[in-house]
Amino acid sequence: MKKFFAFFTVLFLFAFCACAFADEEAKLKSVNDLKTQKLAAQRGTTGQYIAEDLLGDNKNLLLTTYEKYVDAVAALRQRKIRAVIMDEMPARRFLNEVEGLAIMDEVLSEESYAIGFRKGNTELVEAVNKALAEIKADGSLDKIIGKYFEAFLGDGSSSIKPEDIDFNKGAKGGTLVVGTEAGFAPYELKVGSSFIGIDIEMCALIAKKLDKELVIENMNFDALPMAVSTNKVDMICAGMTVTEERKENMDFSDNYVNAKQIALVRAGDYEK
Repeated sequence: MKKFFAFFTVLFLFAFCACAFADEEAKLKSVNDLKTQKLAAQRGTTGQYIAEDLLGDNKNLLLTTYEKYVDAVAALRQRKIRAVIMDEMPARRFLNEVEGLAIMDEVLSEESYAIGFRKGNTELVEAVNKALAEIKADGSLDKIIGKYFEAFLGDGSSSIKPEDIDFNKGAKGGTLVVGTEAGFAPYELKVGSSFIGIDIEMCALIAKKLDKELVIENMNFDALPMAVSTNKVDMICAGMTVTEERKENMDFSDNYVNAKQIALVRAGDYEK
């Protein structure tokens, strides 16, 4: 009986894989078509959770997660996967810089980004929210967002330099250590030994209002929640989506930008 069950299981998996492989050459027309395809996402992101929901019971077989978006996009170009589930703005940056890619029209989810803190760190949350409200009110945040969208999503290049950002070095109030994952342009990007991006400049303005020097700690995205909960960093800012699950383990600032999750595919695979 055990041998029969094992044989049946292997036969089922073989048949399923054969169907998936056979379907790989079919044009993708809607998000529903992704449910039987090999997908990729950055590890620990909402893109991973959305991909898991799409694939259901087959997520262990069909989903590959990567530490960096660039690795997921490389796998897409190499035809190892059919789509990357990711944030819209970084996807549009890849679209401008890499030929042969497309974004499916359907939006997978709409979400908001906020800054994450150790649970119970009320004093810092309140101080950051106050600073955040000020840079929203005076137009500074909108100016930063507009500058980076134009630089990264316009002609695909950026003239923005780290030395143009005031990290408020030597501030009397000490340091504000911010954890991020600097492979998420236009929100954060490592340039040489320093960093640029919407989140970086926003945090620089916040640090200045708190009379602190901004210090950036770059790490993998899925390591950020532990880093803030263990006081390795004061807060995390990395295009972090606010979710109920994350709110159980950390506190969040007010939202600072709205975002979308989409599917990035090869242009030749997509038929609108």
